[in-house]
Amino acid sequence: MRKNFLAGFLLIVFLSACVFSQSSYLQLSLFDDGNFTVTLDNSSLSAGNYAEFDLLPAGEHSLKVTRVNAEPSVQGDVVFDGKIKIPSGTDLYAVIDEYNTFVVYKKKKYGFNRMIPLGEFVVRCGDGKTPTSDKDQYSATDECRYKVMKKDDFKDLKSTINNRNFESYNSTIVKSAIDNNYFTSEQVVELLRYFTFEDTKLEIAKYSYKKVCDQGNFFKVYDAFDFESSVTELKNYISGK
Repeated sequence: MRKNFLAGFLLIVFLSACVFSQSSYLQLSLFDDGNFTVTLDNSSLSAGNYAEFDLLPAGEHSLKVTRVNAEPSVQGDVVFDGKIKIPSGTDLYAVIDEYNTFVVYKKKKYGFNRMIPLGEFVVRCGDGKTPTSDKDQYSATDECRYKVMKKDDFKDLKSTINNRNFESYNSTIVKSAIDNNYFTSEQVVELLRYFTFEDTKLEIAKYSYKKVCDQGNFFKVYDAFDFESSVTELKNYISGK
């Protein structure tokens, strides 16, 4: 009797593990971090500027995304309504781009170092909160957008630190650039690739956060680190813990 119970328990654990390993996760946003509502198959989520769907079975799914306008009385625009394919055992990070196309920009092993958007204006679809309008969301960063380091200047900065051998000196150069410019999250990621030591990368990432215009996308910076402990420390720093 005891053996049969143990065998049944192990079978349940095995089947659960199989289901879990084949599940997938989808994180979705709009290319401009606007607010939207979303329906995936029969599951609908209220407005926010990013959405999550976990434990998704692999295969084809129906997706409908509707942008939420700043004026509540104005009906939102459907920016995507079609089929998407979800691979097995994968974390997918996707956006609806400016051409209303579903685009996967990052694909990772299921559950590995999962990236969650952080920031003052981040509102997850379906959490019941009232999202800020696009106008409110960007009112504090409109000026910042015009200060983002230009492409040629950023290229010169990378060239400068690439020609130096000492991380401490390069760190000083990058911090000086941060003091006088604004950056995108992707630019920060590019800069961190020029550094080897985890402590240096973590120091620069912390230093840069206050000068990053798209703080809702700062989760992209987590990929620059080799250790989960560094990501945790950076998250705690951002959240003020």
